[in-house]
Amino acid sequence: MYFVLLTLAVVLGGVSTENVAFYFRSQARDAFVPLGGSLTLSCAVSTGVEDVTWHWSLHQSTSDTVGTPLDSTTDTLVYGPVTSDLEGKYVTCGADIFGSKLFSRHTNIRVSYLDESFAEEPEDVSVSEGAEHVRLNCVAPGGYPAPYVTWEKDGVEVDLANSYVDPLGGLNLINVDSTAAGSYVCVANSFSLHTPVKSKAATLTVEQGSSDPAPDLPVTYDVSFAQSRYMISARRGDTVRVLCGFLGNPTPTFSIKADADDVTEDVSVYGTWANYHDLEGVTTFHCAASNNAGSQNLQIPVEIIGALTVTGGDVDVTISENESTTLVCSGSSSLDVSYSWYLNGKEIINEVSNSLLIAQAKRSDSGMYQCFARTVEAREQTTFAVYVQGIASEPVQVTVTSDEYGLLGEKLQLSCVAAGNPVPSVTWHRGQGNTQQAIPTEMLTTMESFTETLSILNLSELQEEDDGAEYVCKGTNTHLSDSSVTYSAESSLVLNIVAPIPPSISLPSTSTMTSGSALTLICSVDGSPPPQIQWFLDGVVIEGETDEKFVTSGSAGVYSCTATNALGTVSQEVVVESKPVYSGGEIFLILLIVAFLLVMATVGILIVIRREELERRLREARAKEELLLEKKYSAESTNITPMPTTPVLPVEGGLTANGDVTEPTLVSEAECQTPQPPATSPGPQNV
Repeated sequence: MYFVLLTLAVVLGGVSTENVAFYFRSQARDAFVPLGGSLTLSCAVSTGVEDVTWHWSLHQSTSDTVGTPLDSTTDTLVYGPVTSDLEGKYVTCGADIFGSKLFSRHTNIRVSYLDESFAEEPEDVSVSEGAEHVRLNCVAPGGYPAPYVTWEKDGVEVDLANSYVDPLGGLNLINVDSTAAGSYVCVANSFSLHTPVKSKAATLTVEQGSSDPAPDLPVTYDVSFAQSRYMISARRGDTVRVLCGFLGNPTPTFSIKADADDVTEDVSVYGTWANYHDLEGVTTFHCAASNNAGSQNLQIPVEIIGALTVTGGDVDVTISENESTTLVCSGSSSLDVSYSWYLNGKEIINEVSNSLLIAQAKRSDSGMYQCFARTVEAREQTTFAVYVQGIASEPVQVTVTSDEYGLLGEKLQLSCVAAGNPVPSVTWHRGQGNTQQAIPTEMLTTMESFTETLSILNLSELQEEDDGAEYVCKGTNTHLSDSSVTYSAESSLVLNIVAPIPPSISLPSTSTMTSGSALTLICSVDGSPPPQIQWFLDGVVIEGETDEKFVTSGSAGVYSCTATNALGTVSQEVVVESKPVYSGGEIFLILLIVAFLLVMATVGILIVIRREELERRLREARAKEELLLEKKYSAESTNITPMPTTPVLPVEGGLTANGDVTEPTLVSEAECQTPQPPATSPGPQNV
């Protein structure tokens, strides 16, 4: 809307003004907050405008400039219960006056605690009356910030002329007399509102000593201050405990200074300690002690952690169109400093030095500029109000920026913006038939910026007769060099009275798309007056997307549709998941792997089939072999002839003289076994 283009604004009640600016009158300081407690921070701006829109954000570091919104819309943030997750985080406040925004410094948050167990508790001590010095030992429990120690004697806090607490927590009594005897308790305290923790009691016994007066002793240092390398280290704005202690007789008088200034507030009666609040700009505390035998001075160095000082802002700058000016800020820190610039709450891209050149300025360059200086531990800001005076007349242009809907019985604000040079004046009228009736200025709230005027018409409870009424916003201005030349313009709307229906949304809960491909999301919205729609991606506003239909750019993530009307706001999310997309090389590799796996599977299957086939054939061969053997054995059993009881051996036959074959002669077994004379050849025969 046009009103977000306004650079600065204040309530004017119809009176015109120029070069109106606002700054932070106060910003939240770095703070400790107890674990489980509640954090309270506040900001203030230097303007009488009541309609300031406040917003608060939580940041992870000084480089986190966006942050996470916190639930507060006033100048005070109340946050709790605090968890350890808040430790080391940062909080900012923002002030928005009709489109002109300022952001505060980064406020560092530290979560405090105080343990209950002492590192060392006091023990009973005996000392002779008149002793120059006696010390009761005590080392405080752990804590953040580091706890400071006080002592109680017989239930009453010890704050005596001849006593002081050293940096290690011990109670030192000098020039001891009998009144020092008693029961002592060491008490650990925290500046972060933790309940003090008390040690066990220890008894100091003072034994009767010499009645001779102790000799005068000059003021001397307590070695525990040197042994502990006593210094003070804290962040800007913290409260610190400053300790002072020396030995001497008579008992010295003490005083504490911050640099050259005496510390007079929240100081012990005898000057042995002081609580110094809102630490800033101090480099050294001085602890001084003196008696009639001399004096000494102890210097206590101060380290302000994350100290960053920014100078050069909080001023008004006025130039004419086409002129140039340079805004300069300077950050001072022991750490590296980087810079960024903002105009009306929006970062000016690529401006990263400590100076900003506005060259050949235009009226649209008018506004609130902020220079931010940043280190790893702090982020501070300073502000410039820049007013660019126009050199040419610009006739007025008027735009009504309100919706045309109102709720029956409810109040309604109508707004319009009038732009021009010089800055226009605005009036409202209500149409009645062919005439228009001027609306009294008492019903108007008018804000004027460097270049525009915002006018708000405040209507009381709407009635049925208001339905269809026309409201006209009129703006006028004059020529710069001739005031008799007048320019005018107007814009109007016709009011529609509707029944109140809270907004509702219908949106699918999940959806899947291919990465890089567009996806159309449809957010079905219902309500009266018709709700206004805004789309978000992962919690970040998608600029310009205010329709029910939204076509994504191909990015996966959590998309949310928010619908708002006069009765409230509802939101619904849709998770868009991305399908994996592979390159040509990846696809080839996947196909190659799949082919290899298929080949291996096929070979495995073939091996199994072949093995089963071989086993089958082997089984068949064995079965055939067994069958053949069985048949062979069966046949042999059938064809065997029984042996005769008296076997007859054949006798070789011969040929007769005629050539006939003679039958062999059979012999018995006995004959076969009886030796026979060798056969002789027949001799020649006698004829």
